[in-house]
Amino acid sequence: MIKTQVHLVRHGESTWNRDGRVQGAYRGTGEPVLTESGRAEAVRAGRSVQSLLGSPSTAPNIYLWSSDLSRALQTAEIISVTLRPVGWVASVRAESGLREQHLGALEGQPADSLRAEAPPEGAHISQVRWGGGESMQEVYMRVGDWFAPALVDQPRHLFVISHEHTIRAALAWLRQHSWRDIDWDEPIARGSVTTCELG
Repeated sequence: MIKTQVHLVRHGESTWNRDGRVQGAYRGTGEPVLTESGRAEAVRAGRSVQSLLGSPSTAPNIYLWSSDLSRALQTAEIISVTLRPVGWVASVRAESGLREQHLGALEGQPADSLRAEAPPEGAHISQVRWGGGESMQEVYMRVGDWFAPALVDQPRHLFVISHEHTIRAALAWLRQHSWRDIDWDEPIARGSVTTCELG
């Protein structure tokens, strides 16, 4: 049986990370983009991807599946450029299904202005639509809908460039855990690569 290694790459530092603003899935004027530190983190991610791939064989073409938000796309493009000198041709594919959790009215707000709230009575925290956006249950279902067809052909490597909450939801789905069991303690640093092997 072929084993698929799913490599989940978190984008580098963005302008809103630096400024302490809630990001979510905001697109439009002033959308967060990578900082210089974020671009350096993306280069390091590219080197990590290169070490996972090794030298290209007779099939040097790969895909980098990326969220269509600017900070993730920029990270994917930098990874693609980092791979070229060693012979890999990495095409970037933008996917709306890999976006960060939509946080509605909270997006763009200073993160330190937010106050902890208890979930409504009878609701699990993963089912709450903070700011009127998406619940983590909905993010889990969305990423599952993206991964299910992507894994049908059992690729040896599947590279996904995305966001912290989306990666956490994806890891739960890939490990066959419930959305109620998303791991919030596992470190997922900016520019990091988290690998999940599927049998």
